[in-house]
Amino acid sequence: MNYRITNELVEGLKDIFNDRLISIILYGSVARGTDTVDSDVDIAIILKDAKDQSLQDKLIDFTLDLDFKYDKVFSVIDIDYEEYTKWEDVLPFYKNVKKDGVVLWRVA
Repeated sequence: MNYRITNELVEGLKDIFNDRLISIILYGSVARGTDTVDSDVDIAIILKDAKDQSLQDKLIDFTLDLDFKYDKVFSVIDIDYEEYTKWEDVLPFYKNVKKDGVVLWRVA
């Protein structure tokens, strides 16, 4: 994924989630370097207090805009920080994100 797309993705997610955002992690085939032209871009966002419907609606609008702009599917999943830290070494999905993920942004 090129710098321009990565930067637009990171800045857009920061604008939507503000101080709730803990980290943005690229995972899946793009992170592993095994993606093809038809691969989606898998993104996990780790958030404080992840379930806010108004923010979910903004996230959907943002990712759809990216989908159309770059002719790629951006699959963004939000994960509650407390849940992630509790289960990151137990649940297969979280273990995969931790093992293969590339951190695009993390709160200082």
